[in-house]
Amino acid sequence: MSSVQRFIQAYANEYLKPTNRLPENLSFDEFKYARGRMAFQYIDAQTGTILDILPSRFSCHIKNHFYTRYSYRERCSVKTITIDMNAGYEKLIQELFPKAKIIIDRFHLVQLISRSMNQLRIQVMNGFRRGHNEDQKKYRRLKRYWKLLLKNEKDLTYTVYKPFGLFGQTTDRTVVDTLLSYDERLQVNYTLYQSLLNAMKDKDINTLQTLLKQPLHEEISLDFRRSMRTLKHHLSSIENSFMYPFNNGRIEGIHNKIKVLNRVAYGYRNFTNYRQRIFIHFKLKRASCVS
Repeated sequence: MSSVQRFIQAYANEYLKPTNRLPENLSFDEFKYARGRMAFQYIDAQTGTILDILPSRFSCHIKNHFYTRYSYRERCSVKTITIDMNAGYEKLIQELFPKAKIIIDRFHLVQLISRSMNQLRIQVMNGFRRGHNEDQKKYRRLKRYWKLLLKNEKDLTYTVYKPFGLFGQTTDRTVVDTLLSYDERLQVNYTLYQSLLNAMKDKDINTLQTLLKQPLHEEISLDFRRSMRTLKHHLSSIENSFMYPFNNGRIEGIHNKIKVLNRVAYGYRNFTNYRQRIFIHFKLKRASCVS
């Protein structure tokens, strides 16, 4: 084991030299590497190249890293930075990268409203849990076919009949309409959910702005109201996500592989060794793919 570690250390000292240049498009995210500890990572959003990994996601440590390594001119050259819906990153980016536009990853936008819709489904479903036989049937149906309620209505079939447990031979649209008929709140929130979902899918910022500004129906759930306020707060960054092709898909994929490395090694007590192992893995893999 000591021989392997010496090889890793020697390779890291020779090839993994820090750079003081930044690409035009960055992607920020964090991942858990130990109990109660989160690491911060940033990559080139276009190529997926890992630029660096920090042992802490605290703003003071991130600021110190960028101020120390990169000049003001270099930080001003960054055009876009893709993040999740982390308000702390927004303030950090505005200070460190004054000319960069913030892009909210579209996956997190859809996840936000989907979670709100699903929370309401659970509330309605639990209301039927201790009822009579008909209520029990409604409970089982809402529990089993939750995915159909979150699916884009444009993808639901109207004419293709197939067997559904608890329904018999029918279509996707019929199942959804039946579930929505169980409670008015479901119908009202579902309509708003689908409108937001289609606006995001079509990258229609005007429709999204209209939906966020219009008065909300009294049956809109509290979770949905909070989600709407969050979308309003991030509206400018959401507009950037519609204009630019970047997302956090690359960095999320890198995190999945990093977690596998951590699990195979049964964890790393030394973060420096962990960081070097990550860089070597991705550098050697990229080199083999190129050759």
